[in-house]
Formats: sequence, C-alpha cells, structure tokens
Amino acid sequence: MQVLATHHIAIQTHDVAALEAFYTKQLGFAVTKRWEAVGIVFVNAGSTQIELVPKDAAPGDPGPRELGQGTGINHIAIHVASTDAAFAELKEQGVTILREPKDFQDIRIAFFSDPDGNVLELVEEL
Repeated sequence: MQVLATHHIAIQTHDVAALEAFYTKQLGFAVTKRWEAVGIVFVNAGSTQIELVPKDAAPGDPGPRELGQGTGINHIAIHVASTDAAFAELKEQGVTILREPKDFQDIRIAFFSDPDGNVLELVEEL
C-alpha cells in the first residue's frame, strides 16, 4: 500500500448547516465540495478535509465523546502559528472553550468544541 496522505475525516451531524457555518466562519475553512443530492459538505482543514455528513437523530444518540473520555478518536488537532492568538479569537467569537492554552511537552495546546460538541485542539510547535 502506498499512502499519499489523509483524505478526510467524517463528522456525522444532525445539523450540517450549523457545522458548515462553524467550520467556515469561526475557523475560516473553505468549502471544497458539495454533494447536494446526499447533503454532504467537505471543508478544507489544511492538510486534510472534514466531511460533514447528515445523520438523523436517533433516540438515545450519545453524540460525541467529551475530551479525554472513552477510547477511539477523541479530537481533531489544528496546527496554528500561535495557540494564544487563535484561542483569543475563538473565545471572542463565543466558541465553547474546554481548556485554556498551556504548554505540554514541546507544544502549546488549547481545546474547544464545535456546536455538536466535537472536540478540537489548537497546537503550536514550540
């Protein structure tokens, strides 16, 4: 197998329009593709894409895991030039903050979530 790169990460959501607005307006990602017939939207997240996939609500649907809970995929990390500057911008826009910026090993990190509760991390190489 010859791996070229990651292609996309899929996020299922009950409200594609709300997540599209968050990822394009709050994070500044551009829409790269729409599959109108099935309601799917792709946004460019730099080195990969995020696929926003509509999903009907089901009774007892647990939704995304909280930061540090469970096993499996827990968050999407976004490489930024300055964690503090990006964090301040998101906080000013009213984005849900999970953890304030702090140094960890050789990076500076902070955590926030999208409107569905999916966890995202800001990462700055120190």
